[in-house]
Amino acid sequence: MSSRLDGTLLAVDARPLSTPHGRFRAHRFHDLATERPVLALAYGTITGREPVLARVHSSCVTSEVYGACDCDCAEQLDAALAAIAREGRGVLFYLVQEGRGAGFAAKALDRMLVQASGNRLTTFEAFERLGLGHDHRHYDQVTAASRLLGMTAPLRLLSNNPDKLAQLRAAGVRIAGRRALEVDASPFSAHYLTAKSLSGHLLAAAEPTMAALPEVVTFRQPRPVRDAPHVLELASYLLPLRASAPAWFRLHLYLDTETHRERVVLTHGAGRRRAFVPVLHVQRDLLLERFPLRRGGLAREWARVRAIMVRHGAGCALFLPEGDAGDGSAATLLANHLRGGRAIATGALEAPMRIGLTRAGVRLERAAA
Repeated sequence: MSSRLDGTLLAVDARPLSTPHGRFRAHRFHDLATERPVLALAYGTITGREPVLARVHSSCVTSEVYGACDCDCAEQLDAALAAIAREGRGVLFYLVQEGRGAGFAAKALDRMLVQASGNRLTTFEAFERLGLGHDHRHYDQVTAASRLLGMTAPLRLLSNNPDKLAQLRAAGVRIAGRRALEVDASPFSAHYLTAKSLSGHLLAAAEPTMAALPEVVTFRQPRPVRDAPHVLELASYLLPLRASAPAWFRLHLYLDTETHRERVVLTHGAGRRRAFVPVLHVQRDLLLERFPLRRGGLAREWARVRAIMVRHGAGCALFLPEGDAGDGSAATLLANHLRGGRAIATGALEAPMRIGLTRAGVRLERAAA
């Protein structure tokens, strides 16, 4: 890298990342102003004067970590890496900008409101009703990261969004053109892709009939968690996850008002019935694990576990953000979803979580096969 610091963007390190499309080099940055990480995945030689094929990708934890199929984000991430590898050189900038830059809580409230409307509202209309405007993303980090990587050539952008090109140019990024990056719609993503098309994205009309929600979703105000009044449930909505056939889970978003941590619990099936013992899983969200990897990884483990949950008929999973050790309130969140006081653990739980569940009156049974 040509420098270690550009504005508030600090270059941290670089390491190889082996994907199904080849070996990339993951350059890690940290923004001192936003306190958020930034990644640049480079393939081949990205310096020189010829335009560089590039993707500027905003994070989507629901599809990239949880495995949701109600949007095209994870598929676009994979397709961009494949296109860059075929080109022989290029870079993917990964910006942690959930909910079009408004944050994950805003995204969850948006989805809850859309589903509570019976999908009559689009995601963009829901943002407006929530007072969130249209788009809060910023792209100054791309300019700084490019300089730190020694890039001087313009970018040929993989994008369907003309507004993104305009915002990047306004941030000082030189753009040499655009290449489409379309993903086929499914019954679970058709509503979202239609909304993007209507908002100006250059997409073909989504044709599949939209999948019906399996249960009612209501928009409700934040409420305290039983036995942990300092923890609020901010949102609860339905999320279709990729499996042999997509399966519906319910996402519950919580905020610990003492630590200001957001935590997510995903539940599936008959877990609320006392007679039905749910499969229990705890997983971490590590940034470099959000990308499709050549072998192993947390994504593959979670795919295996959620398949077990679907076959079993009931499950409960807690996701811990990177750096979150999982304190007593995390165990309380799980215990509140295990009404029968029993669960089948899918693997060895870390000691603090196991102790916390025991104190909350949860009995862990033999792991599922």
